[in-house]
Parts: sequence; structure tokens; C-alpha cells
Amino acid sequence: MTHETSQHEIERAGALLRGHTAGTLIVDAMPFDIKYIIDPRLGSLVLAVTIDMLASDDVVLVVPEDRFDAPMRAGLELSIEIKEEACDRFMAYHLDRPYPVWAHGRINFVKLDSGAVIDQSEIERPNPLVDALPGLCKRLNADRRALGDVCTLLTHASIDDPVAVGVDPFGFDVRCRFGVLRVEFPSPVHDARQAEEVIAALYGGVS
Repeated sequence: MTHETSQHEIERAGALLRGHTAGTLIVDAMPFDIKYIIDPRLGSLVLAVTIDMLASDDVVLVVPEDRFDAPMRAGLELSIEIKEEACDRFMAYHLDRPYPVWAHGRINFVKLDSGAVIDQSEIERPNPLVDALPGLCKRLNADRRALGDVCTLLTHASIDDPVAVGVDPFGFDVRCRFGVLRVEFPSPVHDARQAEEVIAALYGGVS
């Protein structure tokens, strides 16, 4: 962490990256609508791109979209060295891939609208719940009505056909008809057991 970058800014950058699953990919000054997920094992990104994008010199992900006041820009290094597990998780989130080539996106840096620049070691953090993800998603999806009610309680959004597709210490992601909804826990959890307890409490509160 550089001396001008505060812990608050690092946490904000992480929240922005987790809070979206789509943005604008600026590839050698050309914009493309893109979908992404965070690879839970590595903390880097999983994307679907074109062959031409892989050969580009300058790749920047703008979240949530390319505009002058965008809160976050992330410089990426793209490669095709990616695990099948990560591609399967992308499909769970998005159901399809908009471009034909799977890519691994290392985050070289993040620049916030505040001017803060955050380096790779501070933004690429593996998800400590990665090995518990199947069980936690199964627990969330065991009662779809309760899942929808919890989403409404915590986000004030009413959604149809919710499916939990990811969980991390800060919250969980739900695929629905309009895309992917981010749902933050009331407070962060430290391990899978605590995540189970929070989910049980949330479901108990809407039953």
C-alpha cells in the first residue's frame, strides 16, 4: 500500500469490483461492453474476449461503464492461462459468453475517481470461502422464496427467479432476470461457518 492510498480507498475499490459484473473494456482506445467475474481462487478477473483483444497493448476495464466520472478504472493484463473451474463459474453468473475466447485478467492497478492508485497486491485477493462456495450457494438456493425476500430486505430490489451464484466474506451474488444482483452481508464474515450462521439468521428473519 502506497503512503497516499488509505485502507478506506482499498476497501472501496474492492467493493466496486465486487459490486459489478459488467463494464466497458477499453482496448487500445476502442470501447467494448464486457462481462466479468472475480476468480475466487486468484482474485483476478475472468472474461470472455476476442483474439484481437489478447494482442492489445493497452487494456483498461472501466466500472460500471465508460464515462468521464466513472468511479474506477483497472489496468488489465490478459492471457488465456485460465482454469476450467473459473470458466464454469463465469457461465453460472452470466449463462453465456459474449465473445469466443476465455481470458484471465490480471489487475495491474486500479485508479479511483479520487485519484488514488491501488496496486495488484492490494486488489487481487483470493476468496477465503472458495472451497465452501458450492455448499453456501446450495444453502442459499434451498429456499428461493426466502432468497428473494432476503434480496429485497437488503437491497430494496424485488427480483424474480433468484439463483445464488457466489459468496464471499462481504456478501453474495444472485443471478436474476435482469442480470446479477450484489447483496452485501450486514457485516463481513470471517469463515464458512460464520457465513452459514449469517445466512440462517437472514432466512429466519424473513420466514
